[in-house]
Amino acid sequence: MPSNLFYRMASIIQLLLSLCALFAVLSQALPVDVEDRELSPPKDLTIDDIVYGGTGCPQGSASVQIAADGKSFTARFKSFSAELGTGSLVDSRKFCQLNLALKAPVGWQYAVLATNFTGAALLGSGTKASHTSTVYFSGSTNQTAFTLPLYGAAKYIYNIQAASVVGGAAWSPCGSDTALNIKSELSITGTGAGEIIEFGESGKLSRIFELGWRKC
Repeated sequence: MPSNLFYRMASIIQLLLSLCALFAVLSQALPVDVEDRELSPPKDLTIDDIVYGGTGCPQGSASVQIAADGKSFTARFKSFSAELGTGSLVDSRKFCQLNLALKAPVGWQYAVLATNFTGAALLGSGTKASHTSTVYFSGSTNQTAFTLPLYGAAKYIYNIQAASVVGGAAWSPCGSDTALNIKSELSITGTGAGEIIEFGESGKLSRIFELGWRKC
């Protein structure tokens, strides 16, 4: 859960960062067919297996649940943060990778069309932080990533709505069950000190991924 210091950050900084992030999302967004987003998903979508790991999500610290309507799934974590200047170099870069065996019914494809993430950072002079999210299917070289760069000395609170950036038009292959990989990374570099943390409402860390469907 973020410290009280994060909640005292100036609202004007939050507004400016939100506008910059929105511009970055819009400028990098890939076109998505409206029909794909509005097509009703099949009813028998299941997750056969979930494998996750990384310095930011040790075993027992994450879970994934599909929405009842099949239009999204939610990944939940206990905590996810990185810091510089108070610990080892390992603490300055944290990552979490989810590998989902998401079983799509025969004759259907799916893609991750959007996601959102919320975080905060307190960075000293000479320090740079980044929050990166990457989505790809196993065996594919087509990776879609979104990175939010932050620079010190500054304080930030951000909420990113990354539509069509994470996953975009990368559709699951027809006729085979291919694992969906989602990698999240927090990183801090530089000569100063700082911390970056991802969090959710009421301190509960969760990430919602919107799914799009189309027939093969």
